[in-house]
Amino acid sequence: MRICFVLPHYYPYVGGAEKIFYDLTCGLVRRGHEVRVITSATGTGHTGVCRIDAEGSILEAESGFSNDAAGELQVMYCAWREFFGHPLPSASDMEECIRWADVVHTSTFTPAPPVSRLARKYRKPSVLTVHEVHGLKWYWVDNFIRSTAFLVYEWYVCTRPFDLYHAVSEATRRDYFSFCGKRDVRRVYNADEMDPDMELDPEFDIHRFFHVEPEKRIFLYYGRPGKTKGVNVYEKALLMLGETGEDLKDVRFCFALGAEPAGPRAEFLKSIEKNGLGDIVRIRGSLSRAALGSCILQADYVVVPSVTEGFGLSALEACQMGKKLVVSDAGALPEVVYGDILQFRNRDAKDLAEKLLRVIHEGDRAFRKIPPKQFTYEQMIGGIEQLYFELTKGKV
Repeated sequence: MRICFVLPHYYPYVGGAEKIFYDLTCGLVRRGHEVRVITSATGTGHTGVCRIDAEGSILEAESGFSNDAAGELQVMYCAWREFFGHPLPSASDMEECIRWADVVHTSTFTPAPPVSRLARKYRKPSVLTVHEVHGLKWYWVDNFIRSTAFLVYEWYVCTRPFDLYHAVSEATRRDYFSFCGKRDVRRVYNADEMDPDMELDPEFDIHRFFHVEPEKRIFLYYGRPGKTKGVNVYEKALLMLGETGEDLKDVRFCFALGAEPAGPRAEFLKSIEKNGLGDIVRIRGSLSRAALGSCILQADYVVVPSVTEGFGLSALEACQMGKKLVVSDAGALPEVVYGDILQFRNRDAKDLAEKLLRVIHEGDRAFRKIPPKQFTYEQMIGGIEQLYFELTKGKV
């Protein structure tokens, strides 16, 4: 089967959705399908058509897509313009590949409208992956004008005509129905399997990295500092902890924050300083993959305070590493997390503060055991492949 993906970003761009689509496309190639990806060149260091071999090495191609690329991915990295950080795909870049394909697959947000239009023009079966639906939740995290604009655009994108809509969790599927109405939405979970040979940084020491004394317990947050990730709720909870008069000398709350989004990150740093939380909070930048793995493993607890979550890849990774999680009940997180879990009510800083205090006093006894869950590549790739077979009705 010939499959064309049109994606906002793709490997080697770093992000959860990019990792998922890289794993998916690699898996489809291993199953014998021909796969072409059209994506933005932003943050990749590549332009033009490249091949990606089985080891993930990117091989520059001399010209265009090749019809002789068995066992390899072909990716066209395009110098698209951007709007508020989102690439604006050009129809001329994707038209030839869509005409070539048996199935066209894209994702939210900006590629969806032009891909829908071209797929219908050339009568190609099409799939839209919906990572998350905010709907009225936009008003939880931004001002009225911006939230209204985001809501209208999200509705426009998510209701473009596609043959099938793919939701990455049951929570996202429910949110889609609530916001966009009944359509043919299939749930196929994202996948992540912990590599037993995962590369770690043997030199990394979490206490040294965050300038914390070795005997203190560490609550770790890692990832983007965006408002949907709940860092503002977490900060309010820490303020409440300080107001209780409780002795917090034996714990520290550590943040490994990504550089983007830059605005919310700067606001968060300024607020931490303004509110005098520097005694119990430590903030550093993002880490290499190997160092981050070591950081997570060495933390005593991981905190996931997300306000919205379409799947929860970082939470799943922490569970796979056997970490104890203090986690909100937002979106798909209750579907995904397992192991030693302590949940708090979404956006409820007071409840989070109470749960943190409980962990400080009770330690491991504060957590509830949830049976293991599996989100395998075999399930994800097979589930998506089945959608393609349904759309083509076995004709290819």
